[in-house]
Amino acid sequence: MDPEITSARDLFVPVLAWPGRRPSLAELRTWHEALRAAVANLMPVDLLACWLYPARGGSVLVGPSALAADDFEPPAAEPLVAQEALFSVEDRIIESGYRSVMAIPIRAEVQDVGLLVVGSFKVDAYQLASQRALHRVALQIATSCRRLAAQPWVIPGPAGDERTAITAGVTEGLLDAMARSRDGSELVQLCSDALTNQIPHDRIELLAAAPAPDCWTLLGLDRTGAPRLRLESETGDAIDGLVHHFGARELLRIGDLRTIDRVWPASSDLRGADRVRSVLAARLEVAGEFVGWLALASETPDWFRAEDEPVARLGARILAGRVAAWQARAELAGAWS
Repeated sequence: MDPEITSARDLFVPVLAWPGRRPSLAELRTWHEALRAAVANLMPVDLLACWLYPARGGSVLVGPSALAADDFEPPAAEPLVAQEALFSVEDRIIESGYRSVMAIPIRAEVQDVGLLVVGSFKVDAYQLASQRALHRVALQIATSCRRLAAQPWVIPGPAGDERTAITAGVTEGLLDAMARSRDGSELVQLCSDALTNQIPHDRIELLAAAPAPDCWTLLGLDRTGAPRLRLESETGDAIDGLVHHFGARELLRIGDLRTIDRVWPASSDLRGADRVRSVLAARLEVAGEFVGWLALASETPDWFRAEDEPVARLGARILAGRVAAWQARAELAGAWS
């Protein structure tokens, strides 16, 4: 038996699992790094690219993020990726300087839900056993990719420095997020997708003003079929502490929450919320009326920069009307009573 095939069968492949809201693009990129390290134990890997094929169409780049700037669009899955299209992917990557390339679909039953591409600068780095090993890796992650493909996604524009391109990309992404989201939780997640390349972050929340005595809620708690707008006392206290620090500012950067004795109020996953260190928050207003805050967070101190502030302001201006409409619907539905 080929030793490479045996190692592929026994290899620990990091399979992505999540208990609640789907992973963010930042979390997927962390998983991609672990997947790359696992595949590198089987074969030479100078490039490991991975895409998802969402059920609603298009493709989502899992990693590496640098490919987004290359405007590399993988072939469509209809419902399978044609073999000739896989050859075209391999040829294009070889033209970019790699000497050995393999493109393997991630197949779940009769649907391709993703695409794996490995590349090496070595000549003849991959043999038949390598191809079989990569197929086994794709099989092990197929279930997770199928679940991910069933979720809504917004494809973010590539990171850039030119103001007009940034404005257009962020605006298009956030408008797409508002159009696709069915509830507050999906809106928060899709806004994270839309902003992730221009403002990399670990977490994002939309804090909305609510009628007294609650005063605040998190849109991430609003899930179709199971809305839960009332806050637990611990989360409510965390929001009160942060909002008190925000004050009447239009925008605020906090380098380290620990220095001001504050914590991050998480709506989707409280695990690890205490690891959040830096925050960038932009005020949401409609016709001069305060409706809430757009807040982004990172586990790295002093993560956000002055260059991120105009993008946060733009995001707040676009999202404010949607948050105000959400508040009005929640009030009409008696969600606060």
